[in-house]
Order: sequence, then structure tokens, then C-alpha cells
Amino acid sequence: MKKIWTFVLAFLGIILAFQVTSTNVSASSKYQIKKYNIEANVKKNGDVELTQRLNYHFEGDFHGVFYNQSLKGVKGVTQPKVYVDTGFQTLPVRESNSGANNTFKVTKTNKKLGLKVYHEMSTGDAAFIYKYTLKGLVRNYNDTAVLNWRVLYGWNNILSNVKITVNLPQKNIPQLQAWSHGPLNGHNRVDRKKGRVIITVPELPSDEMIETRMLFPVSVTANNKYVINRNMKQKVRAEEKQLAIQANQTRQKQTGIYWSLMVFGVLVILGIYLYKYVTMRKRPGTKHQIPTPLYHSFDAPEFLPSFSKVILERLHDADTSSLTADMMNEVGHRRMKIEKVGTTFEITALVPPTNDFFKYMINDIGDGKKVTLREIRHEAQDFDGKQRVTKNFEDWASNAAKNREQYLDLHNIDIVSGFSLAAISTDIIAAIMFVITLLFNRPMLWPGITLAILALLVWGVYYFMSRKITPYTDKGEIAVNQIRAFKRMLEDIDDIKMAEVGDIILWEQFIPYAIAFGISEKVIKALRVNFTPEQLGQSAVLVNYIGFSTAFGASSGTGFQNSFAGAIGASGSASITGGSGGFSGGSSGGFGGGSGGAF
Repeated sequence: MKKIWTFVLAFLGIILAFQVTSTNVSASSKYQIKKYNIEANVKKNGDVELTQRLNYHFEGDFHGVFYNQSLKGVKGVTQPKVYVDTGFQTLPVRESNSGANNTFKVTKTNKKLGLKVYHEMSTGDAAFIYKYTLKGLVRNYNDTAVLNWRVLYGWNNILSNVKITVNLPQKNIPQLQAWSHGPLNGHNRVDRKKGRVIITVPELPSDEMIETRMLFPVSVTANNKYVINRNMKQKVRAEEKQLAIQANQTRQKQTGIYWSLMVFGVLVILGIYLYKYVTMRKRPGTKHQIPTPLYHSFDAPEFLPSFSKVILERLHDADTSSLTADMMNEVGHRRMKIEKVGTTFEITALVPPTNDFFKYMINDIGDGKKVTLREIRHEAQDFDGKQRVTKNFEDWASNAAKNREQYLDLHNIDIVSGFSLAAISTDIIAAIMFVITLLFNRPMLWPGITLAILALLVWGVYYFMSRKITPYTDKGEIAVNQIRAFKRMLEDIDDIKMAEVGDIILWEQFIPYAIAFGISEKVIKALRVNFTPEQLGQSAVLVNYIGFSTAFGASSGTGFQNSFAGAIGASGSASITGGSGGFSGGSSGGFGGGSGGAF
């Protein structure tokens, strides 16, 4: 199994290494831009009339939003107009430097146009609309007109569902070509018949860009004043061809990495189950005789409560609830006594204890005859005392489970546990493969269905093996059959006439097992219903246990158990493209660029 985990850890290492070079996704943003729609209408004179709509989702209180429009390579910009769509109505926002609600401030330099929109927002949604015209974006050359425009760049937050539509002032343009640059999961659609280009990006990571470069006849922007007397078409095509080659190489590399990781994940899973198959062939599970199941048993198990729980729950060591149960068993057999003394409780050994942990409590912490909970807590709070408490508890927990191999088939248990671990490992690997599919922006339907079926299948294998392979020896099957029936009787206590089964002295022998099995509260509640206070007072276990729990503000005696668990746990016990182009990376040096955020 160590070899299997070596494979899994290697797989995780590859994922982590890849994620270092991948886009970081912020999950702690206080606002999100859920949709970004840009409508750009190119004019005959080469200007671009822009309408931008940003759909925000806010979490918390915000004063407004801001937007920065780069003016690099732009010949000018018109006075902007701003609107806010609240979901109920679209409101115009007036320009002002006052900072008042529902106003916007304009800051303009040679390099950028800054918009700061004051609109008080609490958790909810709102859309902000910006309208203005960028002048002189189109360049007319001798052989072609060129729009080389960096539309978006420099956002601090992820932009979702980005759509950019560039409409030319003419339809039916056979010579229209367009290339887009940015994330490789983007899509660039050239519609020559309608004279437009549509760019869509499902998610734009922070600090990445979207850029478009378009070629079309100079007649489309015949009124453009910005004319450059040289040819440009072949140069643009050559540059875009090279960018497309680089983008395709990157896509192929990413596809290769993706499928390599998928294949590796599948091989790891197959390796896990091949290992299980080989080991089972060498050492198959042992078959045992299973007796006819008992439904109810009114005989207490022949073992101490702690060992009964070890058998029933197939534990490696006993636990703190079992220690409490064993103590109450000693009280029930009149070998120990618990009395309230002031604000604490005193535990007295009526006969020399045989339980090693009780010996340690009475002889080492106490005075050889008795010990108080206050003294036990004081011992556990001391550093050296913690070590002693932990050591003695762990020794007891191990000894309490001694000879469990007579009842538990440890080899069979390891086989079933191995299939459980294999199923968990498979689920982890499947989840990682699913995340990888998301990171690589691959189609999710069939991978998701396949991985879900795989996860269910491996648990089906585990369930089959757990039903087929018994964790008990022949002797253990007989013992656990009786213990299960006894526990079932305690669980069904509300349907049993307790007084007809036996008197209160008999039932007090059952209480320690109910404590170990974690159902003492239910049993004690039933005892209070079926027996009078006078009858309950005859039981040393019930008087001590119920009184004990009341003193600690609990209803089922868990205060004593938690005292030990707290001390031991605190001590560190281990028990406890078409004819034009597609999307490519790189940049063609486009003008402009927009970014923004909220404040």
C-alpha cells in the first residue's frame, strides 16, 4: 500500500507543479463581474463608438465602481455618459466632482480616461453602463485598413462571460479578416456577411488581456483622416500566422499535458486495484462459519465492556468511553465506590484494583486507597503528569484489547480496509482529474459522468468485499452475534418492559455496556420511566453515574469520560480560425485597453 501512496503523491506533485504556472483564481473577492458585454461600432471616419455594460455582484457595502480607459494610440475621446441598471430601472448618472451618490467624476490625461462612479451598494447586483467614442483607432494603409485594439487589460479581478462585438459600418465584406489575442479558451467569430466580429471569453483571469486585430478594405472607413502611405496587409498576415503557430503549439502542449495527466490518473487507479488483486491472489481472505443471527439477548456479554466494544467495533485499542464503562462495571460489582466530596468526586478502591490504569490512579495519583477527580486533573495539567497519564492510558488501552486476534480476523480486516483505502484514493484521484479538466477548460459532461461512475463503482467493489469477507474468526462470529443482540436490546429499550426482564440490580450490570456503546442516555431515561426513585436508589452504578453526570451538567455521565479524554487528548495521545484567425496568445501591440474595479 505504501507503493500506491507513492504513486498518488507523485500525481499530486505534478498537479501542484502545474498549478504554479497556471492562472491563480481568487475565491475571496468581495465583488464579482459576472458578465461583461462590449458593443463597438466602427464609424466611417475610423472612430469607435463604445457601449460597455458590466454586471457586478457585490458582497458587503460599496461606495461605487471605477473604470480606466487607456488612451495609448488613441487620437481622442468624447465626453462619457454613465448609467446604472439597478435591476428595476436604468438611471442616468450625472457628472460631478462632489462625490455625491449617483454621480461620476472624470479624470482625463494624455494616457488615460478615468471614471469614478459613486453609487452606494450593499450585497446584491447592479450593472454599470459606459458610453463614449474613441477617436482615430482605425489606420488606413495603401492596401488595407487596420483596427489593432487592446480592448481589455489590467483588471485586478476575474471577468466572467466576456463578449465583445465589433460592428463595421458596412455589411458583406468578403475581405474581412480578424484575429484575437488573449486566453486560449477564447473564441473569435468573423461574420463577413454582417460585417462584424464577435469575441467571447468564458473567463478572463486578472492581469490578462483581450486584443483584436482586424483587416478590411479601406473603403469601409473611407472618411478616415489617419492614412499611412505604405502597405501593411502581408506584414499583418505574417505576424498573425506566427502568433497562430505559437498558440497552436501551446494548445497542443496543454492538450498533451492534460491527456498525460488523465492517463496517469487512470494508470494509478488501475495500479491500485492490480495491487489489490495480486495480494488477494497470494493471500486470499479466510472463510468462517457465521451463526444464525440473534435478534435480542438479555444476557450481558462475557467480556468487560471495553473488550466487548473492541470486538463489536473492531478497534485496535480501547477508548476513553470504555475506560468509564469499565470503572462503572467495577462500581457495579462493588469493587470500587464513587462519592461526592465537596465540589469534586472521590473514587475509592474497595478491593485492590486489577485494572492497570485504575492502579495508577489509586496508587500513584491517590493515596493508595482513593483518589479524587481534582487530583487526576491536577496530574494531567502538569507537563510530566501529562506524559504519565498518556503513557498509562495507552498501556491500558492496548492491554484492554489484548487477545483481540482470537476474535478478529486481522488479515480479513486488512483486506477490507485496503479496499476502503483504495476507494478513498480513487475518489481523491477522480476529484483531482475533475479539477484538472476545469483548469484546462475541457468539456465537462462526459469526464464528469465517467468520473462519477468510477467513484460509485469503486465503492460498490468495497461494499461487495465487505459483505463477502467477514472480519471475525469462528470464535469471534459467535461472540459478536451475542454482543450485537445485546446492544440491539438496549437500543430497543423503549419497547421492552424492563421490570419484567429483571430487577434494578440486574440492569445496573447492563449500564456499563450501554456507556461503552454510547447509548447510556437512552437506557437511563428508560430506567427512570420503568423504575421508581426508590428502586433506582438501590443501584450503586445508577446513583453514582446519574449523580456524577448531574454534577457535571450532563445527562448521561459524559462529564467523567470527557475529563479523561480532555486530559489524555491534551497530552498528545495518539488514541485520541476560418480564413481569418482564431484566438492566440501574445500581442500585436494594440492600442487602448480598459480596466477597473469597485471601491
